[in-house]
Amino acid sequence: MARGLFVRARRDPSRFADVYVAYHEPVLRYLARQTLDPEVAFDLMAETFAQMFASLDDFRGSTEDEGRAWMWAIARHQLYRWRDRRRVERTYLARLGVSVADLGEVEYERIEQLADLERFLPLLEAALADLPCDTRRILEMRIVEHRPYVEIGELFGTTQGAIRIRVSRALRDLARVLETRGEL
Repeated sequence: MARGLFVRARRDPSRFADVYVAYHEPVLRYLARQTLDPEVAFDLMAETFAQMFASLDDFRGSTEDEGRAWMWAIARHQLYRWRDRRRVERTYLARLGVSVADLGEVEYERIEQLADLERFLPLLEAALADLPCDTRRILEMRIVEHRPYVEIGELFGTTQGAIRIRVSRALRDLARVLETRGEL
């Protein structure tokens, strides 16, 4: 990567395209692996770079590493926001009968290929299988079934705060396992 892309973009916003060209694929790959949905990953990647561009003046770093850390923080924030609003959005879109434009087949396949989802899903399943049964079930209930923390806490006889901690730790452990294996 060219040195100082983020700093140059902050000084001259017309250079932001250089940041996008250098980093959009790693961000897209990460988001595709986190969401397991190429369309969502593409949207989140676009939101990440739009947010970065809109807040270039807020970037205070002076190195490329600091720029990447800022970028990844924004990407993770976009991912967390998407997870939080996903269930509500789906309910309202269905209620309103609003259709969302889909990616074309070529774009969809390109993102799947970039994320290497065909190879990644079995690795994710294997990493999940290594988790204790209760932890795996809590993750499934929260991430796959989108159940509220309160409900999961009631089912496991504990507080929503305890469930939040368990989900957070399990996701961190899962990411660490996949990262150690070079899969993220």
